[in-house]
Amino acid sequence: MGKNPSIDLLKGVLILLVMVGHAMELAHAQHLALWIGSGFRMPLMIGISGYLLNIERLRSETRDHFFGRYGERMLLPWLVAAIVYMLVSGWPLSWRTPIDLLLRPPFHLWYIPVLFFLILVARAVPLRPIWLVWIGVPFSLSIMYSFGPNLGPIGSTLLSPDGRYLRYSVYFFFGMLMAERGLPTRYLGVALLTAGLGMGWWSELEHDPNIFAFVPARLLMCLSLIALLPRFAALRLSFAPINHIGRDSLFFYLWHPLVMGLIMATGIGPASTLALSVPLLFGLGRLSAAHKGVRRWIGSVPPIRRRSEDAPLEPEPQPA
Repeated sequence: MGKNPSIDLLKGVLILLVMVGHAMELAHAQHLALWIGSGFRMPLMIGISGYLLNIERLRSETRDHFFGRYGERMLLPWLVAAIVYMLVSGWPLSWRTPIDLLLRPPFHLWYIPVLFFLILVARAVPLRPIWLVWIGVPFSLSIMYSFGPNLGPIGSTLLSPDGRYLRYSVYFFFGMLMAERGLPTRYLGVALLTAGLGMGWWSELEHDPNIFAFVPARLLMCLSLIALLPRFAALRLSFAPINHIGRDSLFFYLWHPLVMGLIMATGIGPASTLALSVPLLFGLGRLSAAHKGVRRWIGSVPPIRRRSEDAPLEPEPQPA
């Protein structure tokens, strides 16, 4: 699927919400808005990735081209970020570290390997999105009902994976389904109403451990929001600074905890940390844009070239 300004705008908003949530968490703040945001921001980012996936290209390209493309655009900057975060945090290193990093990524680093795993499944299983949804639903529900809102590995063995490898599959495949089929106008009101009801229900569960309510509330909220993606994309909305953050979402996602942590270490509050982190990341991303070698290592996007230029446009990463 080609670039869409509304989707870039939404990705930018979600990245900012992630940063707001992490700023509040660093300050040990508790607020209903933090709970609501934590309920939909990452499922919606996963759903957007499924929505943007070009399934025909994915399944037709050679294995070498596939791993080369995703290795350079996603996995290499993720690995660089992982090494930096482990060194900065004093993460204990051992022969288990590569296994832990892949199966149980620390900090916020789970997102890229989980996304890559879901892309691999979409490539390897030659089924239509509707069938992938039906396959993904039981896996997602089993993890959600078994572990509820608690994040972590499934089991306690060396090869126990992070639960999000299976928990988020339903959102990714449902995004693919929405890209294929869209949302008919007659269902728009239903999707909006269901999203509102799901969000309201979810907001009531902040201090309620009832797992039987947790799962349907989150599914109603997140799947309804994903269902609205085709209608939102048709609006063609744009606000240049946030659209740029959306296009540069991989860079912002990988590096914002480091930047925010360094700024907060000076002793300023979470609001000031966030206010400084966004323009600093924006500037660092723009500075690295002109240097292909640097971009490959840190995951930033190339500068946007005018279509009138002779040089072809370089593909941009699509992490979310």
